[in-house]
Formats: sequence, C-alpha cells, structure tokens
Amino acid sequence: MTFAVTFRERLMQELAARKAANPRYSLRALATLLGADHATLSQILRGKRQVPVDRIEPWARKLKLSLEETSVYAAVARIADEQARASHEALRQWAAEMMALLSQAVHREMLRLTRERGFKSDSRSVASAIGVAVDEVNIALSRMLRLGLMEVDAGGVWHDKTGLAEITPQSFRKYVAERVPSPLANKGG
Repeated sequence: MTFAVTFRERLMQELAARKAANPRYSLRALATLLGADHATLSQILRGKRQVPVDRIEPWARKLKLSLEETSVYAAVARIADEQARASHEALRQWAAEMMALLSQAVHREMLRLTRERGFKSDSRSVASAIGVAVDEVNIALSRMLRLGLMEVDAGGVWHDKTGLAEITPQSFRKYVAERVPSPLANKGG
C-alpha cells in the first residue's frame, strides 16, 4: 500500500482494504463505522467535498490510526484549507480590481492622457484634466501598475503598456477582459 498524503486518500485505502478482506463490505458500512452520513462520505471519496478538518481526529480514532499519522492528515488538511482561503481571497481581490477597471473611467482616461503631447506625469495635473480627486488618480495609478497596464520609468514618467491602437471604452473593456491575467494564471494550475 502506498502512503496516503491526504485523509481522503487514507479513507479510500481503508475502504479498499476492507473490501479486499470482505467483498461484501460497503461504503455504507464504513460510514456507519465512522458515524458519518453515507452520502457525505461518498462525496468525500469522489473528491466532491473536502473532509471536514474537525472530523479527521475522531474518524482516525475509529480507524485505529496512530496519533502521528492523524496529526499529519490534520496538518495537510489545515494547510489545504489555508491555501484555498488564500486563493479565494486573491481571486476576490482580483475581481474587485477588474470591476474597478471596467466601471471607473479614470483608468481609461489616464491611459488616454499618457499619449497626449505635453502630458505631465503628476497626479494633480491628471486629476484636474480628468475632473476627479487626486486620491482617485493615485489609486487608479497604483492599480494599473499592479496589473501591468502602466509603468513608471526611472524618470518618473508614466507610460501606457496596453499597446492599444486607440483607447476607447470598447477597446479598453476588451483589453481588460482578455489580457489582464487572473491571480490563478500564475499558479501553473
């Protein structure tokens, strides 16, 4: 038997071993042993649902697993939960940034201004030209730098990095929708 990394894998191994010893052994029997609903256990074994972290220890005791093995499974589950929460939060943040890009004209107008002759890379000048508060310009600049739509060179000059031939509401929306990578794009998954 290979080493199970997750408690779900260990449950699958346990069910397989019990079925090998007794071909009539069923998922329902394992669920009864664990004190779990058979439908819930089925979803867990099929990967449709996570093993609740708070069930690992009691279920491991019922399976007579060692404390060390149980601790490893609990730690793996906690780390997976933390990573899922972090990924979810990164996705939420990205979605908020995308909505801001698409709903606030300040972003598009700033890019348009960078292309004008005599453009000044100054938040106050840009705010005045667009008719928004300086804080809005600074937040928009920060967002566009973070998402790779603009850059500031060593001399402090702002540059449009979109490569769009012209900046219209339609071309900007299309660019944002198609070219701004999600945080999951960098995960290699």
